[in-house]
Amino acid sequence: MKNKKEPKSPSSQKSADSSQSEKVQEYLNGWKRALADYENLKRDLSKQKEEDRQRIKIDFAYQLLPVIDNFEQAVHYAPASSSQDSVASKEIQQWLQGIIFIQKQFEDVMNSLGIERIEIGSEFNPELHESVGEGEEFKEVNSGWKMGEKIIRPVKVIIKQEAKSE
Repeated sequence: MKNKKEPKSPSSQKSADSSQSEKVQEYLNGWKRALADYENLKRDLSKQKEEDRQRIKIDFAYQLLPVIDNFEQAVHYAPASSSQDSVASKEIQQWLQGIIFIQKQFEDVMNSLGIERIEIGSEFNPELHESVGEGEEFKEVNSGWKMGEKIIRPVKVIIKQEAKSE
């Protein structure tokens, strides 16, 4: 004789459907959690990549700062031209123009990285300036640089000496 499948009772059918529905819901919720976790991971990795890019730019800029400082010093202490030797004077001026051009190229590279020079301003600001001494006037010793709101190097300044009252 052949075994015949007996029809399931309506209550056992509902129980099986309910069990299957719960399983489907459980798998669906698991899939949704996995998808959300994946989206969070993508967002976190993207944020980490951007932070790494910023850090690399800042590290690169920090290594260029002494070179930029040296060009600024070279321009500042350029020999004065004398009218006695016009050929030498012309050569000095050409040399100075070349130095200024190279200095501008370095500043353009910094700007292309989103790094900009900090303006000295007229008063000491401890968030932007680093005092390296006192003098007759408030003046810049070394330029400062920032990327967005992050200070890479503060402006090194000589602060104005307070007048002593007697």
